[in-house]
Amino acid sequence: MKRTTTIAAFLLIISSFTACKKDNEESPDLAQPTIENLEIGLNNNEIGVIGKDFHFNADILVSGKIENVQVKIQPRSGETYTKPWSHEITWDTYKDAKNATVHKHFYIPTDAAEGKFDFIIIVNDQNGSKLELKKNLTIYAEANAPQIPISH
Repeated sequence: MKRTTTIAAFLLIISSFTACKKDNEESPDLAQPTIENLEIGLNNNEIGVIGKDFHFNADILVSGKIENVQVKIQPRSGETYTKPWSHEITWDTYKDAKNATVHKHFYIPTDAAEGKFDFIIIVNDQNGSKLELKKNLTIYAEANAPQIPISH
């Protein structure tokens, strides 16, 4: 009887180590999405003008397929603004693509505040990988905007 109990205890201990080993095995890391050829603002100047067209371009590559692409304009920590303001756009048009050139023009909303903001690009893929890239963006009222040369 004692021998049976000892064998049972031994097998229980061995099986618990085997179970732990399987639980701790890491799944292979999926490659993070990447962004290349990023352009933010006209002439890539990281400037937006309230009520005016804003240029955004990025070449996106994911290991699987794209779920969506987002941009967020959020207040920057430590900055002071005349009013609370943030903006978010999600593009689902790239869903199921392996890679994409996101070339978008959108208007900086007329209710935007002037100031320095974080421009955050988020790429979500269908494998659950996510890339979040933070860049600078300065938003001006049209009357306060610097002269921006237009390249031909």
